[in-house]
Amino acid sequence: NATSNVNFDMGRFGIDFVASPRHADGIVVTGPISENMAEALEICYQATPDPKILILAGTDAISGGIFAGSQALNRSFLDKYKVDLYVPGNPVHPLAFVNGVLNLVRHKK
Repeated sequence: NATSNVNFDMGRFGIDFVASPRHADGIVVTGPISENMAEALEICYQATPDPKILILAGTDAISGGIFAGSQALNRSFLDKYKVDLYVPGNPVHPLAFVNGVLNLVRHKK
């Protein structure tokens, strides 16, 4: 949320968060993928039009964080799809996220 405030204003670069995956260019995963959330994430990913990007933001999304090794997690989604950007942090600093996305978009051209 902080990436949209006046201090960071990611929208000035034409990057916004939308409510529907059908209107998105990619997905940002910000937490651990639980067993209950795995199917919903798959449906969301399939609903996003191609070409799409996948971003993992934060320790919990990247490695499972303190939940790593838990039977409640289902990380099979990450085995099926290529992750385009990893943004480290817990929590992720807004500037790290903005700079990471801008570098990714510049290199995708």
